[in-house]
Amino acid sequence: MESNKTNHRPLSQSKGTKLNDLSNAIETALNEPIVSIENQFPIEVFPKLFKDLVIDLNKSLNFPIDYTGTAVLTAMATVFGTSVKLRVKNNWFEYASIYGCIIGNAGANKTHPVNTIFAPIKEIDKTNHNSYAGKLAEWSKWNKLPKAEKENTTEPQFPILTKSVLTNFTPEVLYKRLDENLRGCTVLSDEMATFFDGMNNYSKGDQIGVYLSFWSNQSTTIDRIGNPIPLFIQNPYLSIIGGLQPRVLVSSFPIQKLNNGFFQRFLFAFPQSTLKSPINDNESNEQLYKNYENFIKNYYSSTNVVEVNEQINSKILKWDAESKAFFYDWQKNNCDLVNEHSNSIKGEIASKFDNHFVRLALLLQMMKNPKSDLIELEAVKGAEKLCLYFMNCSFKVLEVIQNPDEYLSTLTENKRKFYKDLKHSFTTAEAINTGLKFEFQDRRVKEFLKDTILFKRIKHGFYSKTISETEQIKL
Repeated sequence: MESNKTNHRPLSQSKGTKLNDLSNAIETALNEPIVSIENQFPIEVFPKLFKDLVIDLNKSLNFPIDYTGTAVLTAMATVFGTSVKLRVKNNWFEYASIYGCIIGNAGANKTHPVNTIFAPIKEIDKTNHNSYAGKLAEWSKWNKLPKAEKENTTEPQFPILTKSVLTNFTPEVLYKRLDENLRGCTVLSDEMATFFDGMNNYSKGDQIGVYLSFWSNQSTTIDRIGNPIPLFIQNPYLSIIGGLQPRVLVSSFPIQKLNNGFFQRFLFAFPQSTLKSPINDNESNEQLYKNYENFIKNYYSSTNVVEVNEQINSKILKWDAESKAFFYDWQKNNCDLVNEHSNSIKGEIASKFDNHFVRLALLLQMMKNPKSDLIELEAVKGAEKLCLYFMNCSFKVLEVIQNPDEYLSTLTENKRKFYKDLKHSFTTAEAINTGLKFEFQDRRVKEFLKDTILFKRIKHGFYSKTISETEQIKL
């Protein structure tokens, strides 16, 4: 089992600005965000339009920089969708979809930043919904005509609802929306714990496996009884954004979600402080938000995602010479980090940042210039800082999840009692014998022993518990 202590130094951003006089100091204070000392979200890498907005919302509405910044990245991933992708090298292309999760206590202002940032996209969804309702009413009216009258009229085209943001849906509805909206969709969940519970409880099917495929933008076939023709989604594009409280991290990401790679695909925003802030008398700059709205509206209106020969007409960006060299150098260093933590969750997390880096660089470049053809040096330098921030947050979340005491408390009562009954060091045979008291079959005991948070394998057939005998195990 990995140590529960942090083995990395969190990113600490330097201001890098010399103040020459009092007026400069005041100007800087008024325009700098309120941030924590350690592992600050690198808001300076955002293009000015977005940076100014995030800082303004922080100053006026106490929106934490980490939350609003992550919401902006996910919103832009929603807006750009499949309209653009980055050619990393031959046969390796990346879209910019993001699975994001913001972590904080109740009252830490998690929901409002996400809703504020996604409001312009929801407004576009509302317009699309009204248009769809009108066209559907027109088609329904035609469909009710007598057969003779239908022959003398042209059948209206049956409308398709284009919806980008999903908040309350079944898996079937999600698949349908992804199939109908070629640009892609985003799941927005106030409480991710509820979303995860729904994912686990809806059916015995492999819902997690579907979400893994969506993250990779892999073509997906959905087979259902009653549908003779399976639903085939050629280019699924899905992003996720939502909030979690630290106290539910262990139950939200059990060992199964660590082992199957679901956890490793998330970008976590986990500020040093998640306390609620008192209201202030600062007013937000309406023009900054208007500029943000216009960016979104202009991009949607200027790009039309369609299929040509069963392929989406995505614009393809490439590296310029400097950005390619920078990425290759960064990736080499990331390989060293992965190898340093080989055979561990940390290594798996770091490995996924090859993809995260590319997606973040694409987002930053498009946020700077939506008409870009090349990824520039500034974008990859920004992606590097964002990756360091998000990786630190992932490691912080992992430490919480892999705390044996907290994790054990989330298990069923009979598993906790079984664990307490085991000696600190034991053999597989002894564990199987103890399991009989709790009606655990041999297979179930052996499967439980694979849990690396609670058990350490000494050698073949020999184990020890990670919680010492002196620690009181809560039942």
